[in-house]
Amino acid sequence: MSAPKRLEDLRGPQTRVSRLLRFYPAAYVHMLFYRIAVPLTLLYALTILLYLLLGGLGLVLKAFTAVIWALWTPQLFAVAKGLSLAWSRGMAFGQLNPEFAALYRKRYSRGAGLYAALPYVALALWVLGFVVLLLRWHP
Repeated sequence: MSAPKRLEDLRGPQTRVSRLLRFYPAAYVHMLFYRIAVPLTLLYALTILLYLLLGGLGLVLKAFTAVIWALWTPQLFAVAKGLSLAWSRGMAFGQLNPEFAALYRKRYSRGAGLYAALPYVALALWVLGFVVLLLRWHP
């Protein structure tokens, strides 16, 4: 009986996020920001609790909110891009065979332009919300 076959990922271990940089930079940014945001979100929750109990931490809470908001930007963009990809049946951001894409356009008679714009519209609204947060929130 032979030993079980051992599979190795030539790109490197999953725990090393920097491996993504060589072949998928967007995923690297996504994972890096996510790994920074997770522990900061726990500290953010503690800051909110202290703000509610003690008060006087408004400026710290505003700065923390701005940092967390910025760190979640790639996640929001990825979700909007994934939704537009799904809603357009792969036409927006997909890598479909041109003949297959032409058949899809003929069958569903919709272009992917609106769906391709969706992530950027969501990102623009997100940035606008960030600017409003910075200018209008006076803790």
